[in-house]
Amino acid sequence: MTEHVLDNLLKNYTDLITRVDEHIQRLARIHKDRLACKKGCDECCRHLSLFPVEAFALSRAFSRLDAPCRERVLDQAHQTNRACPLLVDHVCMIYEARPIICRTHGYPLYMEKEGRAMVDFCPKNFKGVKKLDRSDMLDLDRMNTLLTVVNSHFTACFEDVLPDRIPVDQALELYQSL
Repeated sequence: MTEHVLDNLLKNYTDLITRVDEHIQRLARIHKDRLACKKGCDECCRHLSLFPVEAFALSRAFSRLDAPCRERVLDQAHQTNRACPLLVDHVCMIYEARPIICRTHGYPLYMEKEGRAMVDFCPKNFKGVKKLDRSDMLDLDRMNTLLTVVNSHFTACFEDVLPDRIPVDQALELYQSL
């Protein structure tokens, strides 16, 4: 598969990422003094499973790392299934290509559970904020619906049936196998 073909297959995903990033960047500007999330803060970085569209985007970014870095990540992936193998010395090696859950973690997510409205965010963030505007929150159900649709469109372009979810350690070398 050529880069151009993969770019086209990932276009909906990259458009969604752009929208999510715009929201997060706006929040970061507004609440910059109330955010603990920064380089080196990795307590939330866990070994995850991803939709295939995210796994391929992650794998593509991984393939662009230099060989020693890829080897170190692969070694870490074989050693644990708890911490994200892409963390090297508390830094994400594919930060620009991180999945949506990683982009949004720590920021206010609006959801409904059993008919009750809930907002979740990292307890280290937004200290002293009494009330968040609804516009500060990402609607988790809507975002998950959009990601599911984007993923369905992406997987429909493959002849082989792709799994529903792909663990990060198995996603690392997907791109190289195309």
